[in-house]
Formats: sequence, structure tokens, C-alpha cells
Amino acid sequence: MNKEKIYFILSFLAVVFGIVSIIFLIMDFKLYGMITVLLYIAISYFLIYIIEKRIFFSMIKLFIALILYPFYPIILYFRYRNIKPLYKPIDFGEDELIQTKNVNFSSVDLAPFHIILKYGDPAQRKYVVRLIYNSIKSEKIDFIYGIKLLREAIKIDSHPDVVLYASDALSNLENFLVEKISYYMNNLNTLEDYINYGKYSYYYANSGFLAGEHKIEVLWQSLIILRASLEVFIDSPKLIITVLKILESLEEYEELENMLEEYLEKFKAQEIYEFSILYYIKRKNQKKVQKVLSEFLELQFSPKEEAIRYMLGG
Repeated sequence: MNKEKIYFILSFLAVVFGIVSIIFLIMDFKLYGMITVLLYIAISYFLIYIIEKRIFFSMIKLFIALILYPFYPIILYFRYRNIKPLYKPIDFGEDELIQTKNVNFSSVDLAPFHIILKYGDPAQRKYVVRLIYNSIKSEKIDFIYGIKLLREAIKIDSHPDVVLYASDALSNLENFLVEKISYYMNNLNTLEDYINYGKYSYYYANSGFLAGEHKIEVLWQSLIILRASLEVFIDSPKLIITVLKILESLEEYEELENMLEEYLEKFKAQEIYEFSILYYIKRKNQKKVQKVLSEFLELQFSPKEEAIRYMLGG
């Protein structure tokens, strides 16, 4: 028996267990209902894993199997055979709906995205998914915030096409991050290489693709490499801030604050001052905020961060 036939049989069984479980639950046979639900979930996870080859991401996609209960295994079968009669997976590389090259979005600008994702028709919601995806990859919107929007689309949407569009977008973005991290880890030659390696590691760890020990492992690995790079590229504010963000994610606040004191004194760099102000606000350290903000104004910096401009009335 070939693999395709086995996949078909398992898909068929999963659908049968799903339908039977509904019948059992309606007839108040709770024990049999729960057993068949668990069988549906177990087979669906196995089918997803065969396609995705990643344990954690397969667990995330299992959420879709529950949303489209009990017919998602049929979609998986078509995907396994590379047949696409039910939906057309998004091809993010072609037919872009808008050019985002010269567009920058703030959190306020993204408010219409939330509205369309909740109240737009399916075509509009798919449009927004594509736009968010393109904007994330071209770094026109914050990577982590953009991922959050896509997860929200999966969570709140009831239309299979939109859910699958957003799911494909997340899958592509995770692959994009893994490829970037792998590439830069093996090509750490210039300052820009180290900054990009740290940036993509930070995104990967904080975008919800990883959790627990896996997230910590990625952050510590990048921190060890970037710490060593600071001894070579000693005067790069971007590299320093990348290290500081990773320390913040690891909740290594003592080391972070010691580094802030050292680099604020040593470099007087605007980027480090702005990071410091926002960090101490989050930590609710009023004295530090006042001290760093006072130095910031004395140095006559013009705020780049929107939050600091707002705070200073500009």
C-alpha cells in the first residue's frame, strides 16, 4: 500500500471519527463522544505533522483542525496530493496588491487593519492578510506586531479561505525567519551580519513561534554570539540595542541596566538614550526616566521614537 493511499485512509477515518463524535455527543453518549474526538485530534495531528515536519508548528495548526471540525483532514489530503480544489493558497510573491516600498505604518495607521479583519468581506480580509505579510517582510511595520495581527485573523475569522491565507502567511514568515537566522549564523563577517542575526533571532523568539526552553535557547545562543561581537564592533548603537533587547527578553535586567549605564556614559548615542527612556518607563523607574530624559534634552537630540516625541509634546 503506497503512502498516498495510507494518507487517504487516515484522512477518511479522521472525518468519520469527527462526524461520529458529533452524533455521540448529540445523543449524550459523552464517553464515546470524547473518545472519537480524541481519535480525530490524534489522526489530524499526525496528518499535519507529515506535511509540516515540525512538532510545535503542527500543534499550532491543530487549532485549524478544530475550527474546521470535522472536515479539515479532507483539506489536508488535497494539500498532501498538491490538489487545490477547495482553496487557492496565497502566493505572496506575485500580484502584490499595493507597493509598500515607500510606506511606513505606525500602530495608529494599523487601526483600519483591525477593523477590516473583523468586519470586511472575505476578499477584503484576504487583501489585508497579503498587505500585512508584504509589509512585515519589507519591514514597513513591526515584525512582532504584524505577526500578532495575522494570529488575530486566524483566531477571530470564521471563513476557511481567510484562515488558510493567514495560516500560510504565518508558515511562510516562520520559514523566512529560520532561513535568515541560518544564513547569518553561517555568514557572520560584517557588523551588518551580526545585527541581522540578532534581529531575526529576536523576532523568531518573540513572535510566538517558540515557547519555553526553545525560546530561551534561541535568545541565549544569539546573546552569546553578540556579546563577543561587541568586543570587535565596540561603537555600534544598533548592535548594542539588539543585545539590550535580547537581555530584556531574557529578563536579565541587572546586566541590561549595567550595560545601559556604561554605554550612555561612553557613547552619548541618541538611539541608546531613546531605548533607555522607554525601558525605564516600562520598568516604572521614575528617577531613571527623569535623569536620562534630562540628559537627552541637554544633548539637544530631536526624538525619533514616536512615543518620546509625544511625551515631549512634539
